[in-house]
Amino acid sequence: MLAKVTKLGFLGLNTVKYDDMVHHYRNVIGLPVAHQSSKEAYFSCGGDRLAISFHRGDQPGYRHVGLQVAGEGPLDDVAAELSRGGINAKLKSDLFEGVPSCVQIDDPDHHSIYLYRSAPFTSTAYQSRGVVPDKLGHVALFVSDAQQAAKFYTDVMGFRWSDWLADFFVFLRCNADHHTMNFMKAEKCGLFHVAFELHDFNHLGKGCDILAMNGVRIIWGPGRHGMGHNLFLYHRDPDGNVVEFIADLDRMSDERLGYFDPRHYHADVPQRPKVWLPDDPMAVNSWGAPIPPDLL
Repeated sequence: MLAKVTKLGFLGLNTVKYDDMVHHYRNVIGLPVAHQSSKEAYFSCGGDRLAISFHRGDQPGYRHVGLQVAGEGPLDDVAAELSRGGINAKLKSDLFEGVPSCVQIDDPDHHSIYLYRSAPFTSTAYQSRGVVPDKLGHVALFVSDAQQAAKFYTDVMGFRWSDWLADFFVFLRCNADHHTMNFMKAEKCGLFHVAFELHDFNHLGKGCDILAMNGVRIIWGPGRHGMGHNLFLYHRDPDGNVVEFIADLDRMSDERLGYFDPRHYHADVPQRPKVWLPDDPMAVNSWGAPIPPDLL
């Protein structure tokens, strides 16, 4: 491990439908605007001032992800350690509002990553309109090789694997949450989906109503995944990105125990990280409709 990641901080997306995206994330999803110009918009979520941002471009989709690393002060030590490990690490200053410095690296599929130590809190964590999530939950990416991606994120940044679906879909954690980054093998790399965490099943139900009132079609859910055991609900934003709402996610409060905090719906007691079989009906959805083909 060359840099210890402790938190998923923020996601940046390129957008071709800038105004529609700003409206959707502000009024439907319910995120406060932290900063906005004619070319980019930053949204807060929970206590994080910079949770997700949108940048005008020719093509929609993944731009970068920000990951918080352990320690204090400047990032010279992190950049030096990464460089000694053969990682092309570039120290940057003032790229993001309130983030004094960060280290830019790329993963094996050239997904841009910004490592940082401090980021600003928001003074307007919640608003009264929209779904209003608690926090940015996780980012899922399509990659050329899930095993290669898992090795990079575990060896370089200290992630741990929580679940595998066969050998092509991996769930990685960097803190108590079951996953903060997911990687699925695919022919084309890029964003699979972004997830926002809600309070509970009632909040998820409210999300269904708010999407319906705004003419947004639910493409899958509600249901409960086997991997991570979280409740889920999926829709597409105006650019076509898949957005997931989650609740009830598995957590491992004590890494020394090696199993997730017990829940009544766990099939295994205790529930440890495992490899699920692709034909296991409980892996993708414990109850509810099967996964729609157009989700992938």
